[in-house]
Amino acid sequence: MQVTKSTVFKNHLTLELVVLEFDAGSFVPQSFDLFKQPLPERIKKAVHKRQAEYLAGRLCATQALIALNFENPIVHTADDRVPIWPAGTFGSITHTKGIAAAIAGLQDRATGVGIDVEKLMKDSQETKLQTHILRDDESTQFHELSKQVTHPLSVIFSAKESIYKALYPFVKKYFGFDKAKLIACSETILTFKIMYNLSKQVQTGLEVNVHYQLTDGLVFTQCLFETE
Repeated sequence: MQVTKSTVFKNHLTLELVVLEFDAGSFVPQSFDLFKQPLPERIKKAVHKRQAEYLAGRLCATQALIALNFENPIVHTADDRVPIWPAGTFGSITHTKGIAAAIAGLQDRATGVGIDVEKLMKDSQETKLQTHILRDDESTQFHELSKQVTHPLSVIFSAKESIYKALYPFVKKYFGFDKAKLIACSETILTFKIMYNLSKQVQTGLEVNVHYQLTDGLVFTQCLFETE
């Protein structure tokens, strides 16, 4: 499988970010061996496109950890499909068609990070999916965001995905988009408020910031959560 480094996204966090562009069409099952990456049993059963996306994401994670001076790092997958980062590290992985990214850092206290990349939705999709992604009380901020970006729902969807990834290590269970409410937006940052008690560390009223950027028909978001 052909992969090349990309600088399509800026990194707004003080962590190691690696972005790769990959050609899923050039993927062959032997690609895992060529890149010295393990092939999980459940991924063996997936179509080649899914295998290529998984491999590209793990390559990004490996390169991010190498940048943190880890030798031969491997990011395995837990039963709940969450990446298992080496002891003393934390991170997040994302991918969409032809592009993958991973971010990683050294963990000196309980910290979570989430990143997400999405292709911008078509206008018809943005209209159709609003009720699935937005809370009723987010309409005012959604309208404000729509003055700043061409695809506001795509941005909010990606932001909530990044929030989910950043908070999951502290919640340890699925929670829906309704648990986070958009309360403020700027040209690069969205601020959300958690609306339910999800765990000891994630309580009602908690505010989290998400960095966002749109480029080349994609939206990329980053969310860092640090416990006190």
